[in-house]
Amino acid sequence: MTALMVTILAEGFEVERPMELSGALTYEGLFEVLEINPETVVALRNGHPVPADELVEDGDLKIIRVVSSG
Repeated sequence: MTALMVTILAEGFEVERPMELSGALTYEGLFEVLEINPETVVALRNGHPVPADELVEDGDLKIIRVVSSG
């Protein structure tokens, strides 16, 4: 069981969401569970970016929505 506190930062708002995950799940899989497009966010664990294909570990995670314009 993986215990995770997810903080989502988007458009000036911050939402915290505690989660309990069973089984191995990648960050990309977590984005799917949270219904977040992985191309629009950066996941930070302990202040460092994590690859989307890495397995989620216990602890705190910040997901920051990235805005780009062309």
